[in-house]
Amino acid sequence: MKTNLMILKGGVSLEREISLKSFENVIKNIDTQKYNILDIDVKDINILIKAIKHFKPHIILNLMHGGIGEDGTIQSVLSMLNVKYVGSKALSSGICMDKNLSKTILKANNIPVLDYVYIKKDEDPYLYKNEIDELIYPVIVKPNKGGSSIGIKVAKNIDEVFEAINYIKKLDDDILIEKFIDGKEAICSVIENKDGLQVISILDINTDSDIFDYSAKYDKDTNIYFSTLPKFLQTMIKEVAKKSFKLLNCEGYANVDFIIKNDDIYVLEINTIPGFTDKSLLPRGISLSNNSLKEFLDNIIDFAIK
Repeated sequence: MKTNLMILKGGVSLEREISLKSFENVIKNIDTQKYNILDIDVKDINILIKAIKHFKPHIILNLMHGGIGEDGTIQSVLSMLNVKYVGSKALSSGICMDKNLSKTILKANNIPVLDYVYIKKDEDPYLYKNEIDELIYPVIVKPNKGGSSIGIKVAKNIDEVFEAINYIKKLDDDILIEKFIDGKEAICSVIENKDGLQVISILDINTDSDIFDYSAKYDKDTNIYFSTLPKFLQTMIKEVAKKSFKLLNCEGYANVDFIIKNDDIYVLEINTIPGFTDKSLLPRGISLSNNSLKEFLDNIIDFAIK
């Protein structure tokens, strides 16, 4: 008997196109002999609810990046409908999408994070000028809840900071201004299974850009490979990634983003619905590990069902 699998895609967030590309890659790799698949482009929650009642999915795989797909909204709806789904629940999803909130929790639990300034979208950024200056330029300016590195900028002075802030306000998001470290970026992919938490891979990110931004992620041939960091640093990254996953009550799978300078590691953020495009880091880590995306999908779906 086949499993009724509903896949959520698209949506209306700024990351809609990435979500659709994630779906294209997943549908090419998933075992269609094992699942009855219904995919839904979620532009209206009421339509989604009707589809769920009609299709009666055994499990839902959410591939919606950003917006209601990742902030806990969809997760809350599915929980209220008593439908099983892959990945983190509503509270964890909301916390991880809110960089300020997740950093606050991580820092309170002795997980290293970069110094930053948080500004609400309706606040006057000039009130925070002294705090921003204390970070020492350049700084990273990023949307507090945005993903796929949309809107992220390196600012070399306060005028560039305010310019970046104005752009993020147009995205209707709060602002996070973070200390810039000229270090190595790394991604640690974590999966939860019957044996507990396992690290799939640690990948080093090498890009010509100052930061691993949207263009470096999806437009350029960024050089990504298994980490060449010293073993003791890789061990630290694995343990900090798993601890962060647990602290924020993540489930299923997630990417934990790091930046490393000398022997210091810092958690940048946790992505509870990482991309599944053919250029995304999670599928690339799976491939480099000589595993298949098909097997990975089976594992996360089976674990969520059981």
